[in-house]
Amino acid sequence: MHEPYVKQIEIKKPADLGPGRWNLTGLTAITTLFGKNGSGKSRLLRAWRDSDTRYCHYVVPERTGNISYEPGYLKQQSDADQRKGLSEHNFSDAYRSHVVTRIQAYFLTRGSVRGARLPGNPEDLEQLLTVLLPDFTTHLSGSADPPYTLLRSATQEKIGSIHQLSSGEAQLLTVALDILTIAAMWDIEQNERRIVLVDEPDAHIHPDLQVRFADFLIRVATKFKLQVALATHSTTLLAALGQFAAEEASVIYMDRIQSTFAAKPFSKEAKEIAACLGGHALMGPLFGVPLLLVEGDDDYRIWSQVPRYHCTSFSVIPANGDEIKQYQKSLETILAALREPKVPAGFALLDGDKQLPQANPDCPQNHIRYLQLECHESENLYLTDETLSLMGLDWAHASAKIVEKAGDFGQKSALLTGAMAWDRKAVDIKSLINELTSILDEKNVHWTIRVARAVGEKRPTGQLLEFLGKNVVEALWGPTAEPAEIAAE
Repeated sequence: MHEPYVKQIEIKKPADLGPGRWNLTGLTAITTLFGKNGSGKSRLLRAWRDSDTRYCHYVVPERTGNISYEPGYLKQQSDADQRKGLSEHNFSDAYRSHVVTRIQAYFLTRGSVRGARLPGNPEDLEQLLTVLLPDFTTHLSGSADPPYTLLRSATQEKIGSIHQLSSGEAQLLTVALDILTIAAMWDIEQNERRIVLVDEPDAHIHPDLQVRFADFLIRVATKFKLQVALATHSTTLLAALGQFAAEEASVIYMDRIQSTFAAKPFSKEAKEIAACLGGHALMGPLFGVPLLLVEGDDDYRIWSQVPRYHCTSFSVIPANGDEIKQYQKSLETILAALREPKVPAGFALLDGDKQLPQANPDCPQNHIRYLQLECHESENLYLTDETLSLMGLDWAHASAKIVEKAGDFGQKSALLTGAMAWDRKAVDIKSLINELTSILDEKNVHWTIRVARAVGEKRPTGQLLEFLGKNVVEALWGPTAEPAEIAAE
């Protein structure tokens, strides 16, 4: 991600906690403070912020108020010491208005010029918001009241009040704006250290959206060279941060007794265990929701979002490439001690270009059965008629756009020029997926979000069914009803 970052720090304890200091070692770019209520996570984060106001920003856990612009807050949001005074405790009754007003402070810091010529480009912030909130279109402006336009994409409803949003949407929007605006202001000011301290961002956010928030946070931290310390109770969020940040992630297990804590690297084993405890893998066997092992971050981004469309339900565990086979073996061993193999507890989903393992004594599939996509890999789902239709396209128009824009992409232009002749199901587009997204999607929404919506909105039919394969769809959505059963209904 980036270096250097603070790897060790001593923080003076608040007076009411007694004399002494907290001593944190082994800190990484993304460090999670994990512990029960009362373990001191919030107090430590605020004391860390107080030790270095200019270079630290604290995101409070209790976030209320309306999403309105308040000119009287502008001076406070332009000054680090005054911002600190607004978060002395773990709540702020006007949090959302302060965050919205900081959009204007950000533009005053930068100027209203759009584009990449200056640091802190508004278009970069808008694109990152789309990663987190793909169902909305956001435009930031330094010359309007309020200094943003927020539209619900499906209906073009203009959002101007907190009452038009769910609690989860409101939390995601305002926490994201809080982090993005402070990161952009630091980028403009070229701060040498940039430490964001986020307190319980998972409050009121469904586990699947916590995964999306983790993805968003890692992207922002990477782009703006942030160091992040985050307090949470959520093993789902913990697992997702470990998945997306990889070796840049660590965890501190806090308690009220100790003062010295060494952050532990987020090993492969820790990621697997955290996922299993995060309500994903554990809730599956206990409550009948199948597990789904997937290969890599992009597959995780897709399949972790599919259940939130409420047409199917499963619990996603990410692996990396061929590690999926070791994960499958581990789960077979664990589940064999817990359940009878009457029906599978879950599935391991492989790309179509992989060899499908056959069940045998050395590779049992009593509890976790292998499935395989019928298409080359998940990227090919982006080219299906169903996904293209979300962008107002069909393949004839999409392939023509690809050929038209191919010359803009240097060494990859030759591959893109042949788009009209592609077998969409079999072509290898892994190295081209980012270019395809920029050509086909005017909003430049990450391709995995488009695919997740196409797959999740209803039981896959048509080309999606063909690319996913009947075995995958029936395993995850259930068998197709026979004609006689449909008539009986």
